[in-house]
Amino acid sequence: MAKGKDGQLKYDIDKGVRQKIDDILRQCASIFANLGMKNKYDLGTREAARAEERRLIDKIKDIDEDFYHDCLYIPRSEEKNEKTTKQES
Repeated sequence: MAKGKDGQLKYDIDKGVRQKIDDILRQCASIFANLGMKNKYDLGTREAARAEERRLIDKIKDIDEDFYHDCLYIPRSEEKNEKTTKQES
């Protein structure tokens, strides 16, 4: 899908994409590092932290969908359907 030459991810070949994704991943780490610290970056609850992390990770999908699936291990919709079908059998 978004892979370049030799099946590489856009993350691997485009410095701008790499920087955007790395910034998002830093923000995700910061969310959990600040949880419970009672500072202005503390979201207060794990649920709020997870929701914000999900929102940020969804941005990665828009930037490089293959990185989203292949590096963050989030199954593609066809993989989810395949697992569901196998479980029903």
